[in-house]
Amino acid sequence: MRDMVLRGLHLFPLSSQGTLPKTLPAPGEGAEGLDLILFCSSGELGVMQQQDIAAWSRQQAFCQLSPRRAFVSLACASWYAALLEFERSPCRHAEIWVIESPASFIQERLDCAGLGHGGAGLTVQPGIARMVLQKCQAKHGELVLEACALFAKPAGLRGTEQLIKRYGAWLAAGLGDDHAAGWVSFAIATGWSDQLLAGLSHWFPQLMERLTRLPSMETDTVHLLAIKPLHELHREIAQRHSGTLFITTLAAGGRIGCVVVRTAERALPGAVQRDKPHAVPVPAGSMLPGMPPDYCDPQYRYVDNQYFLTEMTLCSQCSRTWNDYE
Repeated sequence: MRDMVLRGLHLFPLSSQGTLPKTLPAPGEGAEGLDLILFCSSGELGVMQQQDIAAWSRQQAFCQLSPRRAFVSLACASWYAALLEFERSPCRHAEIWVIESPASFIQERLDCAGLGHGGAGLTVQPGIARMVLQKCQAKHGELVLEACALFAKPAGLRGTEQLIKRYGAWLAAGLGDDHAAGWVSFAIATGWSDQLLAGLSHWFPQLMERLTRLPSMETDTVHLLAIKPLHELHREIAQRHSGTLFITTLAAGGRIGCVVVRTAERALPGAVQRDKPHAVPVPAGSMLPGMPPDYCDPQYRYVDNQYFLTEMTLCSQCSRTWNDYE
């Protein structure tokens, strides 16, 4: 079983409008041997139709055969969807781009989901992040990402309670007998976030006491969207966090994205059981302003490890092949 090893993480500062910096590297630039490039965003596929993003994403930085390109999304848990897509694929070397720009478009998407203006009141903080991962045998000191999961709130009156208990069981399984784990808070400025935090304290008090709680990167209504977990991972790397690290992000539609980060010499103490990833194929097409996001559609709720996938490969035969590898 190969490890999923972190090879690079870079956050690109943007203006308040989300204008792309001229120094932004082309997809694949500076990363050798890539066989997969994944783009993702809480704004769903429409982000790739924005003029600047579309022109940038079509740049080619390779002399050899181009890697497969695809777009994945699941609200603010889109980065976790990209991890699951890389994990389930036969690819060995991936670059993931998390795109929350331009600000006006992402805010419109957030508003349509009832989380922005006229709803929960969250305001977009635009940004772009790049991560490079490789499947290989990790060496001493290298960071490994594993046990990634996307939990969906079950239907029914007790759905939130069941979601909290399943997430708590995932934490407990990953923690095992380890007493040196860090847990990055998923807190954001919403009532549902407060409800989940209270539920964890109520149903898992001993577990939460064993975890070292690390602060969320969000302290007000300024929302980092799908880049939030990368900001938090970047912060913990910079602070040289040691031991197992749990990173979690809340997403619209009653979803929780989570992943375990550890150093190569620290094996995951517990066995984490998860459902297989399930990619919902989405054909490339124009997104109309004002339309609710796909993740708000009731037909896509209540399913763990489900996310949306659009192939960006020019060859349609490749699209069928990639969608069938599970």
